[in-house]
Amino acid sequence: MITDRFHQLRREELAQIFTKNYISSIWRKVVRDQLRKTDILDIYDYYDFNYNIDSRAQLLRTDILNGMYSSSKPLIYRIEKKFGICRHLIIPQPIDALVLQIITEWISKEVLSNQPSKNSFYSRDRHNLKKPYQLKEDKDDYGFDWKKNWKKMQKKIYSFNEEKELIIVTDLSNYYDSIYIPELRKIITGYIDKKESLLDILFGILERNSWLPDYLPYTGRGLPTSNLEAVRLLAHSFLFEFDSILMKKTNNNFIRWMDDVTIGVDTREEAVNTLSSASDVLKSRGLALNLKKTNIYNSKEAEFHFLIEENRFLDSFENRQELGSGSELSRRFRKHLKNNASAKYFEKVTKRYITAFGKLNSKRILKDVPKLYNETPGIRPNLLYYLSMLGYSKRTSRVVLEIFDELKLHDDISLFSICHLITDWNIPLNEDGDEFIKNAIAKIKYFSKSRKQIFDFYCLLWVKTKYDHPVELFNFIEEYKNIWKTHPFSRRQVTSIMARLFMFKEDKVQKFLESQISTAEQQVVSIANTLIEFKNSTEIERKVSMYLFPKNKYKIYPLNKFLVLCSFLNSSVYQNDDNIKEKIRHHIDDPYYKKWIELQYNIK
Repeated sequence: MITDRFHQLRREELAQIFTKNYISSIWRKVVRDQLRKTDILDIYDYYDFNYNIDSRAQLLRTDILNGMYSSSKPLIYRIEKKFGICRHLIIPQPIDALVLQIITEWISKEVLSNQPSKNSFYSRDRHNLKKPYQLKEDKDDYGFDWKKNWKKMQKKIYSFNEEKELIIVTDLSNYYDSIYIPELRKIITGYIDKKESLLDILFGILERNSWLPDYLPYTGRGLPTSNLEAVRLLAHSFLFEFDSILMKKTNNNFIRWMDDVTIGVDTREEAVNTLSSASDVLKSRGLALNLKKTNIYNSKEAEFHFLIEENRFLDSFENRQELGSGSELSRRFRKHLKNNASAKYFEKVTKRYITAFGKLNSKRILKDVPKLYNETPGIRPNLLYYLSMLGYSKRTSRVVLEIFDELKLHDDISLFSICHLITDWNIPLNEDGDEFIKNAIAKIKYFSKSRKQIFDFYCLLWVKTKYDHPVELFNFIEEYKNIWKTHPFSRRQVTSIMARLFMFKEDKVQKFLESQISTAEQQVVSIANTLIEFKNSTEIERKVSMYLFPKNKYKIYPLNKFLVLCSFLNSSVYQNDDNIKEKIRHHIDDPYYKKWIELQYNIK
């Protein structure tokens, strides 16, 4: 029910914030890329949302100003931390991610102005977007990315080691899960001025996006974990009071990266007093230090646990104009694996080594990848980056199959990450390539059948979307409809894949899309309507061409963008246009994409 409070007070405030142009800009400049960086990707790149962003923005504005907006259930997935123990993460629906970022834009400057120390860091999304009222001279320092902040933090740690007798390392126990949301709201309210309506929307989304298994009631405790900036900002700001105490107790000789804290002190007594005081402050907010990860190191111990010499070496290595053959890097890496496994920063430095080998295109650690991937979940993204930089070959393909053979799955993203790599690779149309794809699909199918998890089926679907003949792919979808129909996310992905199948099964695909429209599931209906609309296109739009064929050619043409390309090529207008054909020849290098484009659309 909407009262006069909304019409007389809140509506005006919201109308100034949720303007159509501003909503569209936030999507294009921030949120679209945020969703492209999530662990689980939409196989259609949310292009149905992106294509109609202006009308979506107007609809969102109307819903907000009429008091009708309500967030939807997010996609919840698991990521392994260690020993099969998983963290639950969320990916909000695009419209909710957009609302979250808009609110973040309007409160972040006020919130961050209350940050007591510049020694506290969190990862921020980079962009140069100004609010509607901002003048050119209003410089909003909104650009720090995590790499820059990480390097600043490392330099502080180096200085602690040289200037202080002891270094305290600690973090907070189950930080996100322990945050009491009403307490968080109270703190945020104290940082910003007259934005109650925004906070009502913000915390309403957080409640709706919380993990509530087994019909359990909402407890008000636990901040949803997400890669989106809004959640990171809230988690960061909840510790400003903690920062203020540390700043005064240590004369600002501390570093905090979210809930990971490093403090420089001169005596053990100072260390104990600081930890005692910090612990009391945290307990007053329902938080606690992780005692198992709390240690006091002397200079020699700190140098070992923070791997300061290793970091310095890697800094110098990355700054060289000529990286060399990698022999020195390999020697240092072997020594690092052997001697530093018990160091606090072992994983972080291992990631840096692996990334360095990738930039060098060195195969010196290739034989170590399967063991590292299966034993150390935290470095898996870096190992896949390394394999991506090396590209497909007989040797790298054997490594991927070895990973499959030894993989013990406990989460939802480790398998998908490998599948994403497989579809990023340019695999040749020859006997070796065919054999690798056949073996890889068989191994993915084994996981899907044995675990019966929807994300495992999605992984199988992802790979088959690129490498299966359209008829085989359609038959596969029909055969396993009892699986993908059980989950809105998988139903949307399957509906998106129809973009590749129109030319072979037009009548059946049309019927399929119409049946999905009748489900009334918003994200499914959206993609089904979009595929029908694109097939019936009567003119070539500039914005479509810019999306499909950007000025700077992709090194790897993404699978989800290829599906969007197919959905437009289903239209005779795009299919027969010589300019489009020429752009396809220039931008598409992948042998399988070229094969399907020729087979489906007769474009050589």
